[in-house]
Amino acid sequence: MPGPLKAGDRLAKDKSPRTKGAPAPKRPRKQRPGLARVAGGVLARGVYRLALLGIVAGVVIGGGVFLYFSNGLPSVAKLRHYEPPLETRIYADNFRLIAALGTQHRIYVPYNRIPQLVSRAFISAEDRNFWTEPGIDPLAIVRAGFVDMTRLGSHERPLGASTITMQVVKNMLLDNRIDFARKVKEAILALRVNRAMSKKRILTLYLNEIYLGQNAWGVAAAAEAYFDKPLSKLTIAEAATLGGLPKAPTNYNPFLHPKRALNRRNWVIGRMRDDGVITSAEAQTAIASPLLPKAAAGTRPVPGAGYFINAVEAQLVQMFGQKTTMEGGLIVRTSLDPRLQATAMDAMRNRLEAYDHEFGFYHGPVTRLSIADLSNNWAAALAKQTTPAGLRRRWRLGVVVSETPALAHIGWIQGDNAAATRTGTITLAALQWGRPLVNGHPGPLLRSVGQMLKPGDVIMIDPHKPTKGGTVSLEQIPVVEGSMLSMNPETGRVSIMVGGWSNRMSPYNRATQAHRQPGSSIKPFDYLTAMQAGIQPDATILDAPFTQRLADGQLYRPGNYEMSFLGPVPVFYAIEQSLNLATLHLVRRVGLANVAANFEKFRIVHHMPLIYPAAIGALDTTLWRMVRGYAALDEYGRQVEPSLIDSVTAPDGHILYQAPDQSCANCMDGSASQLPVLNRPGARLANPDSVYQVIMMMRNVVEHGTGVPAVAGLNRPIAGKTGTTNNFNDAWFLGFVPQMVTGCWIGYDTPRDLGPNQTGGNVCGPAWNQFMKVALKGQPVIDFPTPPGMTLARVSFGSQTVTEAFKPGQVPGSQSNLGLVADNPLGLGGPLANSAGQSAQHDFNPAADGSTAGANAAAPAPAGTPAAPASVDKSLGGLY
Repeated sequence: MPGPLKAGDRLAKDKSPRTKGAPAPKRPRKQRPGLARVAGGVLARGVYRLALLGIVAGVVIGGGVFLYFSNGLPSVAKLRHYEPPLETRIYADNFRLIAALGTQHRIYVPYNRIPQLVSRAFISAEDRNFWTEPGIDPLAIVRAGFVDMTRLGSHERPLGASTITMQVVKNMLLDNRIDFARKVKEAILALRVNRAMSKKRILTLYLNEIYLGQNAWGVAAAAEAYFDKPLSKLTIAEAATLGGLPKAPTNYNPFLHPKRALNRRNWVIGRMRDDGVITSAEAQTAIASPLLPKAAAGTRPVPGAGYFINAVEAQLVQMFGQKTTMEGGLIVRTSLDPRLQATAMDAMRNRLEAYDHEFGFYHGPVTRLSIADLSNNWAAALAKQTTPAGLRRRWRLGVVVSETPALAHIGWIQGDNAAATRTGTITLAALQWGRPLVNGHPGPLLRSVGQMLKPGDVIMIDPHKPTKGGTVSLEQIPVVEGSMLSMNPETGRVSIMVGGWSNRMSPYNRATQAHRQPGSSIKPFDYLTAMQAGIQPDATILDAPFTQRLADGQLYRPGNYEMSFLGPVPVFYAIEQSLNLATLHLVRRVGLANVAANFEKFRIVHHMPLIYPAAIGALDTTLWRMVRGYAALDEYGRQVEPSLIDSVTAPDGHILYQAPDQSCANCMDGSASQLPVLNRPGARLANPDSVYQVIMMMRNVVEHGTGVPAVAGLNRPIAGKTGTTNNFNDAWFLGFVPQMVTGCWIGYDTPRDLGPNQTGGNVCGPAWNQFMKVALKGQPVIDFPTPPGMTLARVSFGSQTVTEAFKPGQVPGSQSNLGLVADNPLGLGGPLANSAGQSAQHDFNPAADGSTAGANAAAPAPAGTPAAPASVDKSLGGLY
């Protein structure tokens, strides 16, 4: 049998004989193909070939495009070691955030600290296939391509097809242009990034880098900016609000466009529900919640803390450099007490405002509304006015709606709603404080309100302060300025710093930068020098004319504030009443060079010129230095270093800086019955016995002398000293209790007369008093402890009896007629004055009185304080 047919074999003709009589089989007719079938086959083969050719061409072209656009792309290795610029965050002593330094508000959060609710909200809104796609989404690209083709010529923004990975590439590796070339590069890099990094790493970069409006970069900063919350506290609705922002942060900003933001948020909530992130019930609850909770307004800044923050920033730049300070993500804890800072700011502003109403004059309206605006809708016009820098929190901008000779009708807006208008009145009597000055004094009384206020005037008012028959008061920002500084003398921690009326108006910090004459507030260091020389508090010195020819040949002949002479007075009374002449006789007795040594050791000045006016305050210093010097007195002669910064921590948690602190000598190995023995840093500048004698005399200053206005109602042991300079240009009061020292200065930036009898006690005293009443409330009443071996004795002068301190061996009443010895004050080489104009009788070194070598080296003022040479007013020096 023949084998089976194989491929290619032909059928052989059948040669077997036919059966006889059988008809021959008919051959089937050959079918010719139809024209349509022929054409279809040809077309199919053509399409196939064209498709194949197109694929090949696409591969070639695509490969060429890939090679072309791949050339010169940035390396993705940059993302593996990416360290974003992080803002430095500054906290008060109660961990309240008070400032953030940096060009971008960003808080870096690692992946394990980002709540899944937040990350999944962004994934649902921006890239639902994030976990499975290769870095790009081909279907989204095709869809975007078709839509963009239909928009050709419409100038509409191209439809986005970017994945989260592509957005990371765009934000961190490429520029922000929108064109074909950049999109191709973006896709290529996204594929590379997806191969090189984990999805978790990509998502972490995205959620920390994305810009979300309100100057917030990253989800943590956005949670704080919009909701004043950490990420861990966000609700579903809040997470969805943030998740809806990347598409258009400005258009969907809930503060700017609440309706758009609400619709966008609800759309994201729906996507989260569809993706199984939340349940339908949770979605309904989230949709029903408000867009922004009440907490979204955030916390108010600490009033007046700008000066403190600027000083901290300057110190950080000095310590770590500009780049690390602004981009290093430092965590800075400071000594600022927000409650006391607000109290100090109020106290200073109240005092400056009261002074302005007593000695100032009206500066004129902030601006004016047109008659048309006033007639049509004054509230709408007023709402458009910019709030002036320095406006107090309780003040408002008001407009004079109408006026009569006796009364002005004022309108203002309550809050931010222009429809919530209020009206009130200001009387003619309440305006008299602002009448123009004539030759530096208030001019004649106003006869009509129209002399000062006219309809359309936009003015500052206090709607909560009825004055002289009216319902509101006229206010203005004073020209006179002031500063206040308070610190804990034990630790040096500065709790408050007021550098002026408003940091927004003027960043010039009058607490650290203003070099002014301290006047008589410097006198405690004169009297400390006398105590170091062994002079007793009850020793008699002469309050009589003082004359001295200075090295330049000028004759120095000062006077007392009262321009009178009391003759022999005890030392304690001379400082109590701030007697210039008695003080100068005492300085001549103990030696001007020795006084200068104390000024420098206590770092009041870097260098004191050896001339007598400087000894009673005719030299330049700052409030910072004066408070530092008084803190050393409060610590019985121990040097105190003021500190603004408690600690600085790097983003990874390790401590970069910590302020020097006191240590405990027996806390580890001492017995339970022993009190802790604290060792505080700081050199010994003077013997505690001598300092204590000065402290007791300074108590007389506030109980019986020039400082009485400062301590009214405080009812506790306080030591202090007033300071008033020549021509009443500067007013000071510095005082302390054992646990706190506070200083105040008030004056004009360009020195000029504060007014007749405007002494430190009268001008600064009320501000110091208002602050300290709050600061000491609830604090224990602590007396200044008497050093071992010293005795307290009652001594009298005239009708006054006070308690003074005496060192071992000193007997009350044993020293008299000190300084009554005849001398040669006009000579430059006499027995009491050498060529430098200083005493030669008591040539001793205050450093021998318990101080340490090198203690008189001047330390720098805080960062940002410019150095200034000391200037000397040779006419008089301190007054009071």
